[in-house]
Amino acid sequence: MGNQAHRPPLILVKHGQPAIVPEVPRSQWSLSDEGRVSAATLAGKLARFEPRALFASPEIKAHDTAQAMGDVLGLAVRTDEDLAEHRADHNPFVSAAEIEALIERALRDPDHLIMGEETGAAARQRFAAAMERVAAAGEGTKVVVAHGRVISLWLSAELQLDPVPFWRRLAFTSAAVVTEEGFEIIDGLGTL
Repeated sequence: MGNQAHRPPLILVKHGQPAIVPEVPRSQWSLSDEGRVSAATLAGKLARFEPRALFASPEIKAHDTAQAMGDVLGLAVRTDEDLAEHRADHNPFVSAAEIEALIERALRDPDHLIMGEETGAAARQRFAAAMERVAAAGEGTKVVVAHGRVISLWLSAELQLDPVPFWRRLAFTSAAVVTEEGFEIIDGLGTL
């Protein structure tokens, strides 16, 4: 069976690179071909942790990332609505620099509505409820595929981290492997 003490209790994965279509709300973007390949690569790297359950946001790009990972890991995907991203579909499509500035403000000031349809605190609370359900879903390592902002909001509160540097480190198709000692980032791009 192996030594249970060395298995991380939780793996948080940011979805793969989406196929960006500016006219389509972000929550409806699909996973790009590159995202699908990197999801399978990441799953191969995470197999050593012997995941027993795989959860995903209902958003297409996250669910497709989880499905590509599940195909490699031999796990079915369980969807939880509360794993969705910090809701911001009604924000206009802006440049990368503009969206990064908005995201930084939203992460640093989660109690105020900076962008989207919910505050960062509300998104964190919703995600926390989903994470309680994940924790109650049995023993063993669990993989949760979700989104950068909401993962950063939740995990930074749980581990008392500055959310902005963490968010910047969590690239597309990367995982935060969380243990009692802290976390490590593993990506799906061929590096460790």
